[in-house]
Amino acid sequence: MKASFWKALEALGAAGSAACDWRLELGGDWDACAALLRPSGRTASTVIDPRHPSLHAPRRLVLMVDGEEDFVAVDEDPSLPPIPFKAAEVVEMQPSWEPISQALATALGFDFGAWENQGSLRRIGSSQDPFGRVTPVLLFLPSGHLGDYHGLFRELSARSESTVLFPGKRWFTAEIEALRARNHLEFVDLAERLAAIDAHAALRAPLPPITRPRGPSGPKVRAVIHAGNGLTWSQIRIEIVGNQTIHLKAPGQDGSYSFPKRAQLGPEHPLGILMSLAAKGEWRNPPPSSADYERVSKSFHRLRTLLSQLVPLPGKPFKRSRGAFVPLFEIRVAQKLLRAQ
Repeated sequence: MKASFWKALEALGAAGSAACDWRLELGGDWDACAALLRPSGRTASTVIDPRHPSLHAPRRLVLMVDGEEDFVAVDEDPSLPPIPFKAAEVVEMQPSWEPISQALATALGFDFGAWENQGSLRRIGSSQDPFGRVTPVLLFLPSGHLGDYHGLFRELSARSESTVLFPGKRWFTAEIEALRARNHLEFVDLAERLAAIDAHAALRAPLPPITRPRGPSGPKVRAVIHAGNGLTWSQIRIEIVGNQTIHLKAPGQDGSYSFPKRAQLGPEHPLGILMSLAAKGEWRNPPPSSADYERVSKSFHRLRTLLSQLVPLPGKPFKRSRGAFVPLFEIRVAQKLLRAQ
């Protein structure tokens, strides 16, 4: 991952620009960065004038179809000759979220996961501190339009306790910095950080930790399975081993979680729900008309939240099927418990 990619993105935006514009901005890093772009399926409408490139205010030429040269770029000044372009040079290219996110995860040392697929601010993974606490990692790709800043502020206002990756520091206004403090966010300037890593290959400083508020609102459950490397819920196995403890396994990983002993066990306790899932393969809440619906559905919601904290993966741990919740993970009871029954 090159720092020059983020400087080019700041110059061109993520909405789409001609392939020749990306080549011009990336220079000698084009080959290293081309895989981070994808064709939008359109032809660009304008191109940067290659005769007068500028970092701050590039002159743009309008593209027109030309039978002999595929396209020509025309200046407003009719005295300037048109510039011919081949069709491949003016294919509109956009940043591709998944390869960019995977490259950033490798470069910065967090766990990639395609959590979201809409908007200019998306969760692309998670980082874990030495204590297993999980922090969402967000990436902002500005479209290059006038409304980018206001859209960023609106989207960022709905986020909290996250690390946010920006193409550059120009977005760090006083207003955004105040939002950072209020929502317990941490910002990373990608162009600056990647340039530092490129200058010092051994530098792999961890992402900045989140200063979380103290008190009952703080996280109480730590992850026991490390996300990343394409891990999905279908690769997770949960085993009920007794003593109010479950054992969680993933390829190359395992860990345990014990429920608080003070909690009263019952069919709607998370452990009781897991026992039912192991026996029946699904969970059904009572019908909404039932007097027990609210109590039982809240208990099941707490289990889903707990599992997502223990195993911080994209997506939900259950799928809906004909009114039932079917686990996407494997759930079973340890053989020693089955023999004891």
